[in-house]
Amino acid sequence: MKIKDMNVYKKIALLSALLCALTHYASGLTPWLEVKPSYFLFTNSVMRSIYHHGGVEIQGSASIPVWNYLDFYTSIGYRRVHGHALNTCENTTLTVLPCDIGLKPIINFCERFYYFFAIGPRFFYFRQHNTSPYVDCKITGGNVGLFANTGFNVELSHNLLLGIFGEYSYEKKAICPQKPNVYSNGSVQMGGIAVGISFGYAF
Repeated sequence: MKIKDMNVYKKIALLSALLCALTHYASGLTPWLEVKPSYFLFTNSVMRSIYHHGGVEIQGSASIPVWNYLDFYTSIGYRRVHGHALNTCENTTLTVLPCDIGLKPIINFCERFYYFFAIGPRFFYFRQHNTSPYVDCKITGGNVGLFANTGFNVELSHNLLLGIFGEYSYEKKAICPQKPNVYSNGSVQMGGIAVGISFGYAF
């Protein structure tokens, strides 16, 4: 009976020590919230021909630590680009709302500097507005794609973060026109490359 009691006490002591260690570990983890403006360019040649100037994209992201040097990453964004139809030159506008979830390894060096890499699926919704009478005035849709980004952050005073980043996105969707006698060549890759800066806060 005494041996069993000692085993119970040992287990309680072991669990208490483990709980204290986990509490101490969790207290050292720091969630990040960031605002990330960037300049976006298409990688698809047809999309570049239509929207050859690219456009501005802005994202709000959160990084939540789940393990040492590994965060859960999520973001939501807004992208709007203006262009002209290939043959008739009428105005066209494309708006995309991307939503990302993924994993984000982080490497800390020189105390206040961080290198990161994030990757995961992207859920996106798009809306295209056309002024041409030969194509649909509004085309909408959504799909699941992929994103990957990387960059550096520096922690300034008062837990403020400043960083630079680059991102690649794969957003492919089949376009099905509703107007008769309008030809569509099928799927189009409306993702691309974005480069920008980030402003954040470390809790």
